[in-house]
Amino acid sequence: MKLSSSAVLRDDDRTSPLPMFPLDLDDDSATTLDVTAYEAPREESYIGARPRVEQEEPVGDAVRARHRALAEAIGALESTCASFDSVDPSAVAAEASLRKRVGSLALMCRALEGVAAFVETTNHDLFAGEGLLAPYLAGVYLWAGDVTETLHVLARDLNALTPDWAGFRERLNDVAWIHEMALAEGRRVEKVIDLLPPEMTEPMDDLQLAFITLKHKLDEPFG
Repeated sequence: MKLSSSAVLRDDDRTSPLPMFPLDLDDDSATTLDVTAYEAPREESYIGARPRVEQEEPVGDAVRARHRALAEAIGALESTCASFDSVDPSAVAAEASLRKRVGSLALMCRALEGVAAFVETTNHDLFAGEGLLAPYLAGVYLWAGDVTETLHVLARDLNALTPDWAGFRERLNDVAWIHEMALAEGRRVEKVIDLLPPEMTEPMDDLQLAFITLKHKLDEPFG
């Protein structure tokens, strides 16, 4: 069953729905990927592989909820940006810059789905309990959620013509370590990239590019 989000995200004045994906994970799945393919000693993951769930809640439901929460947060951010009505030249320039970053965030979220959509069976080595890809996705989701919240604070401040640029940069710097740790998880996946199903190669490339591109855009000056 395909889930869909009511959130509509825009990038450079184009609108497109952000879909959801069916996920099904099994805590007891065996992972031949980590045991036989990853020859280097396995250090502990920097980031938890899955969202924390109550014992009674299926993991698949928790993962779907994680993506839905990000999609809805980005949709709310886009709605705030849509209400910009300032005529002040500096504010207009800042709002345009913010819209571009929101568009990049939306593209990264769609790229996230492109990879996570492969989690559809209970015996997928990459996504099982100790699969290498799960911590990477967890890190990307965590960072994306913090970035979305930070951009939304700035959007509200711009609407009130009271942007706190120092606070904005401080909040981004506070979560920069999550981006670095997710990159580290991504490098662990790259060590076994040849073992990925061929159909995952392009979605993985898209996600890695979108992840890095968004960080670069966030680091650029506004205006």
